[in-house]
Order: sequence, then structure tokens, then C-alpha cells
Amino acid sequence: MTFLAIANFKSNKTAEEVTTWLKAVTPTPNMVVAPSFPHLSLCHCVTAAQDVSPFPPGSYTGAVSAKVLKELGVSYCIVGHSERRRYFHETATDVAAKVRELVEVDITPLICMEQEQITSQFAVLDADLYDKCYFCFEPSGDIGGTVAAGDEEILIAKKQIEYFVKDARFIYGGSVNRDNAAQLLKLRLSGFLIATASLDPDNYQDVLGIVSHAA
Repeated sequence: MTFLAIANFKSNKTAEEVTTWLKAVTPTPNMVVAPSFPHLSLCHCVTAAQDVSPFPPGSYTGAVSAKVLKELGVSYCIVGHSERRRYFHETATDVAAKVRELVEVDITPLICMEQEQITSQFAVLDADLYDKCYFCFEPSGDIGGTVAAGDEEILIAKKQIEYFVKDARFIYGGSVNRDNAAQLLKLRLSGFLIATASLDPDNYQDVLGIVSHAA
């Protein structure tokens, strides 16, 4: 199983900046890039969308369906990010609907959860789709800084998720960078969700190097 190093640009970077970033990074098999919707077509690499509509194609103005993402070559999609839950008031039920839409078109969901959301999120997820997903623990208090959550906190969340999904594909997100990536890898993760550090191509490239060396 390939370890995923997902660069989440959020709503940062213009088209020119995305192009410059891509030229500065040497791809590895671990590289996944999650730009804004309009820039997905600029990324000639493995891509993740940052969100998807919870509805099928139809009369949903402003929504981007899973089918459209598939046409753009998207392989993964982030759902349930803490910023979506906080600023856009998305619920666990909304996230579950997005997961169903993604799996229907063979896009792999990357389901983000804080520790207190794990039980309620699994309560509405379809159990037969568990093995189609990655599960990302991202404590909101550790997002956007330089210090990741402690090992014990991460391992507790991992154990909680594995209560529902044995051998779950478990990702950590929250201030992952070149200074802490090697330590985090010791926790037997399946990937990193990297935001702030990924905006700097040199920092992201260093994380890729650390991941490749550990493989």
C-alpha cells in the first residue's frame, strides 16, 4: 500500500503559483496534490479534490459532483475536513452522503475527523464502504502551526477508528512538516494530510524525501 503525502492547498495559490509549485517539486509515488477545483486540470499527477457535492448530478447550483471530479482524473477526495464542518456547518450525515457519491465513481474518500466526531461519524457511514476509505485524524487545535499532536493522542484516535475498522488506513493531519515527519512515521500511519507546510515546495519535497527513505 502506497503511503499518501497529500498536499492540501486549501484556497491558496493562483494558477500561476500552482504551476510554479509543480515545477519545483520532483514527484514520487507518494505525492498527491489537492488544489482548488479550478486548478485540478493543471496537476499532471495524482490528485485529490478538497470537497465534493453530497448529491448526484442535477439541479444543485454551485456544487461539483463526484462524476465531474472523475472526469477530471481525480483519484482521492477530502471530505469532512474540520474547516468544512466549522465554517460550512457540514454534518456527519453530509459527509456520509459524500462518501457514497465518491465510491460510486471509484474515487477514494479521505474522511477527516476530530476525536470527538469519530463515533458519530461511523454511526452514519455505510459499513460496506469502510474498506474503500482512508480515515484522517486531524485535531483542529493542531492545524496551521508547526507542532503536531502528541504520539499518544494520535494513537488513541487510531485505536478508536480501528474499533470500527480493523487495520484501517489511518492518516494524520495537523502541522505535518519536514521537522516532525520522521517521528510521525513511527506511528505506522498510511499517510499525511499536509497543509501549511505543503505551500512551500521545498518543505513538501523534504517530507516526500523522508517518506521515500522510510519506505
